[in-house]
Amino acid sequence: MFFRLLVTQIALAGFLAVTQAIAVEEQARGWGSAWTVPHSTEERVARERADRLHKAVDTQDWATVAKILQGLERTNPKSWELRSIEAYIATLRHRYSEAVAHYDRALAFLPESNRTGRSKLYVDRATAQALNVSYHAARVDLEKAIALDKNNILAHNNYAWLLATCPDDSVRDGHRAVQHARGASETLKHGSPIILDTLAAAEAEIGDFRSAVKDEKRALSSEKGDRSLYNQHLQSYMKASPVRETPEPPETPGPLKKSRSRL
Repeated sequence: MFFRLLVTQIALAGFLAVTQAIAVEEQARGWGSAWTVPHSTEERVARERADRLHKAVDTQDWATVAKILQGLERTNPKSWELRSIEAYIATLRHRYSEAVAHYDRALAFLPESNRTGRSKLYVDRATAQALNVSYHAARVDLEKAIALDKNNILAHNNYAWLLATCPDDSVRDGHRAVQHARGASETLKHGSPIILDTLAAAEAEIGDFRSAVKDEKRALSSEKGDRSLYNQHLQSYMKASPVRETPEPPETPGPLKKSRSRL
């Protein structure tokens, strides 16, 4: 979940948000209206470029992605949003060290006063750190995210998942995982299947398999989509076995090739 589902589900939502944010630069008129009906040629071109970027990422056309990002870098050399996009794309390509470096740059560009934004970036960097098997660094990033924004539910959820399921024994802390997962679930009135799944994993880590089975069943009942992963977790808890994430070795593809297409 922390290493797979959150990368594909939650990070995708963040990716869509930041690419749209780059496309609309005239904040005074409001992001929504400009995005729906561009007020200038510049805004129309920017929106079309964002749409092309979405399509290229969806089809894994990395040469076109590289070309679009090069154009964005020329016009937004100190954009933290752009660095976040580059980090997300690097994560999709299993280039986790590269993703961490992009998040470092994003944090360098984002003002210290933007505590909420920095908290979100630390959550994202923690995901890249964990995928890169840097579990202690991931834990530190999530603790920073929570310190910056105690209302960041995703930070609490990911922190609990890492503490409950990390393959490194020295990182796990089941009791703290339960505390953060339960608090996040209570905030959402136990309506989030993802967080209920995290809570069940935390309970299993401390040996409370009865509660883990109960909460995993609650996750299953509230999940409207694919429930196969939750079913796997439930079977583990019914056998009194906690869930452990399996490290995924990063791939090392060649450098992005330049595209012949024009922006």
